Amino acid sequence: MNCVRTVLGDVDAEKIGFTYTHEHVCCNPYTAEKDPTLAITDIEGSIRELRLFAEAGGSALVEGTAADYGRDPQKLVYASRQSGVHLIATAGFYLFDHNPDFIDDISTEELAELFIREIEEGMDGTEIRAGQLKCAVSPRFIHPREEKCLRAAARAQQKSNAPIWIHHGGMMGIEILRLLDRCQADLSRVVLGHMDRNPDPYEYKKIASMGSFLSVDNIARVYRYPVQTNIDMILDLMEEGYLERLLISADFGRSNYFRANGGGPGLEYILNKFIPRLKESGGITENEIRTIFVENPKKVYGCF
Repeated sequence: MNCVRTVLGDVDAEKIGFTYTHEHVCCNPYTAEKDPTLAITDIEGSIRELRLFAEAGGSALVEGTAADYGRDPQKLVYASRQSGVHLIATAGFYLFDHNPDFIDDISTEELAELFIREIEEGMDGTEIRAGQLKCAVSPRFIHPREEKCLRAAARAQQKSNAPIWIHHGGMMGIEILRLLDRCQADLSRVVLGHMDRNPDPYEYKKIASMGSFLSVDNIARVYRYPVQTNIDMILDLMEEGYLERLLISADFGRSNYFRANGGGPGLEYILNKFIPRLKESGGITENEIRTIFVENPKKVYGCF
């Protein structure tokens, strides 16, 4: 116990270091047919980007690409070896319209066994193991496929001890956690992602009271709202006493977010710009930064 399951094997949680908890370095969803920037397929470019992240002080990254979003475990192994960055891969599935059709035909128990195999044995016919379970829920409702994945993830967590990371669009967080609780998931090892897609204080404080980890991970998505909105939400959650259940990442899941591809702001943005701003404008201390980016990820992912 107290190891993090990376694509190169289990690593002592004390050695993981500064961690982003939701990013993509290799993905190719079907939606990239209409928006090519959603595909991150140049693994050499991703390696260059990971090296920039490491140079800025980053050590580990949770790679949130599910099987139906273009996951490639072997490329993640290559990227980790070439960059020196610990990569944690993902078992599970994305939103219902991305899911393979077989999900309609198998039972919740069979789906849970698939998740367990990906955590304990390997993904996609390899021996490369995932370090988290992932489910996704639509912005305004829970589709039957999504509910089946949530129920299966709760079962798989009970047998594998893996954390569950939830993609949610900002409106269904309370319903998601209630469903997982009824399925006897351990909410202290559930991460509710994309909390800042609906930065409504009533909603996120209600969710925070339910016991899961809270992921503020749409940093610098300025087409949604100013960066200050992310900062205000983080400070509010800290003031409410949720520092030790707070995670921060950027979800730079487009090729043009990478400096290595001629875009930006790049994976080093949080380290080089966002954290200094948190310290300057929000008064956050170095110890609080360490809690969010080192200690909290250890608690979530150091479960093997």
